[in-house]
Amino acid sequence: MKKNFILSVAVAAMLLSGCSERSGKEDSAAHQTQTSQQSVVKHEEKSMVEKAVEATKKSASEAVEATKEAAGEVMEKGKETAGGVVESAKEGAKEAVESGKEMVKAAVEKGKEAAKEGVEAAKEKVAAAASAVKEAVAPAENSVSGEKLFVKCAGCHGAKGEKKALGKSQVIAGWDAAKVEEALKGYQNGTYGGAMKGVMTGQVKGLSEAEIKALADYISKL
Repeated sequence: MKKNFILSVAVAAMLLSGCSERSGKEDSAAHQTQTSQQSVVKHEEKSMVEKAVEATKKSASEAVEATKEAAGEVMEKGKETAGGVVESAKEGAKEAVESGKEMVKAAVEKGKEAAKEGVEAAKEKVAAAASAVKEAVAPAENSVSGEKLFVKCAGCHGAKGEKKALGKSQVIAGWDAAKVEEALKGYQNGTYGGAMKGVMTGQVKGLSEAEIKALADYISKL
């Protein structure tokens, strides 16, 4: 009976040992499964993070490229706009210069017309003044009598200019007015005269232009 008890205890111990070993194996298997699952989860999380990072990088790169393109378009449009503004400014300046030239040309033409009118008016005034002077002088010239002037000359030259003055001069009868006028003026300025030069210079010294003309005209008709 004592042997049976020992045998029972041994069997029970074996059974308990077997259960414990099985439980340990089961616990180990469960732990491995859990570890495997955690590893898978970590791997998947890592993969998702990497994918997210790649997607973010790609989005950022695309955004940068889009920004560059937009900036390039803006710069091109800016250049075109600036070019248009410059061309417009050039055209405006050119038109202003042309307009200025036209205005200057018109002003010059008006100035020429005004000057021409002024010159014409001045000419008319000068002509009127000259005419008035001529009319004022004419009566004085007409009033000079060659016949009266020759009375002083007739004492030496004869009443008809037929004598040689003091027996030395030329006979002046038959001289034309131009020759007489030239001789009288020559006596005045000392460029004419022979033996009678000294006497005649004193005689004609005080004669005016009108008196010389009147005397020459009278003598030419003797």
